Amino acid sequence: MRKLWTLVWKDLYITYTDRNLILIMIATPLVLATIISLAFSNLGGGDVPVSDIPVAVVNLDEGSGFGPPYGDIIVSALVPPDDDDTATDADAPTCDLIVGSDDDGNDVTLFDLTDAELLDSADAARAGVDAGDYVAAIIISADFSRRVEYIPVTHPEIEATAIEVYANSGNPLSASIIRSIAEGFANQIATGNITVAATLEQLEERVGLVQLGLNSATFDFGSAFACAFAPGFNPIDIDQQTIEGQSSSSINALVFFGSAQAMFFMLFTAQGTAGSMIEEQRQWTLQRLHVSPTPRIVILVGKLLATLVIVVVQFAVLAIALMLVGSLLSGEFVAIWGTNIPGIVAVVLVAGLSVSGVGAIIASAIQTPEQAQVVGSVVNLAIAGLGGSFGFQVPESLQRFSLIFWGTDAFEKLSQGGGDIGLNLLILAVQGGVMFVIGLYIFKRRLAE
Repeated sequence: MRKLWTLVWKDLYITYTDRNLILIMIATPLVLATIISLAFSNLGGGDVPVSDIPVAVVNLDEGSGFGPPYGDIIVSALVPPDDDDTATDADAPTCDLIVGSDDDGNDVTLFDLTDAELLDSADAARAGVDAGDYVAAIIISADFSRRVEYIPVTHPEIEATAIEVYANSGNPLSASIIRSIAEGFANQIATGNITVAATLEQLEERVGLVQLGLNSATFDFGSAFACAFAPGFNPIDIDQQTIEGQSSSSINALVFFGSAQAMFFMLFTAQGTAGSMIEEQRQWTLQRLHVSPTPRIVILVGKLLATLVIVVVQFAVLAIALMLVGSLLSGEFVAIWGTNIPGIVAVVLVAGLSVSGVGAIIASAIQTPEQAQVVGSVVNLAIAGLGGSFGFQVPESLQRFSLIFWGTDAFEKLSQGGGDIGLNLLILAVQGGVMFVIGLYIFKRRLAE
């Protein structure tokens, strides 16, 4: 056993004291996995952090002469009041059905979502958008209230109107949010006036216009209709959600591409380590070992076991490095591989066994180091392509022929808190064990010749 571990330690020392080899084994897959993950995901958070969108608000609304201008209502909802501002709508009717705010501190308001600034000129607002100072400008026309407000007798027809949104095309997501907010305001105001019109027309048909006018002196129509306009009664709801199917930490891409790239480079490490036996045989190093009182099977097992230990250490270092990268990108510590430590260790071991088996059978099947480079590269690229290491996916029926698929699938399950990795462990262990034994048998026969 001492001789066996001496052979293993010798290969470990040679491998991990080679700076160029360390660069290929550790640094290259780490950089590639990080770059690919950043390209295919939104690392740093599962939700898009949308807040403080710079908006210019221009209120040109002159009102209808019948109540406060609707433009003022929109401004008060978007632009936070200054400390020295006094309310201009203190006499405006309020909705009695709104008994108060039930704020638990977790609500997202329009003040949180936008960073609105009130301007006097529409041209200045558009210029600010063009200059990049604002994502969008909300411009309320001078006749907005006159066109949309229902006034019995004098303005019984509600006219079509709109709120202009002048947006920066360079920021389509935020611009679409501002456009939706403006549409929500316009629709709410229009709906409120339609409600007023329908109600008063029905009352006019039943009691007559004269009696309706007399009743208005004793009945507070303003407070009754205020609920149709009150934001608290008909709110614009801002609900931040994570799209179904995505991890809330948005770290799945790093787990997938990180484990895929790690196993891909482990294949080359295993191929090179196992293939070094061919070079040692060519240089008569193995033959000199045979002269020593060391059984041939111990020498071969020691060389192949060294391959297994090297790739397991390689993956362990990469796993820790990738976890640090994920934590840095997220701004907090994130256990990207999950918290099932025994499961993680088991997958790393069987993945290392599977990769070592591929390296052993390739090294045993070829005759020269040059052949090992060509054949090994082709086999490794095929396994990586089927397993999705390069960012594209093949049909799952083909992916199942790749050991990388079973490895990355197991790591994804563990990262999401699942523990159903029995089939993955079985396939990787059987595949690696069979190839390991076959490679050992072929090498033993070659050395006996």
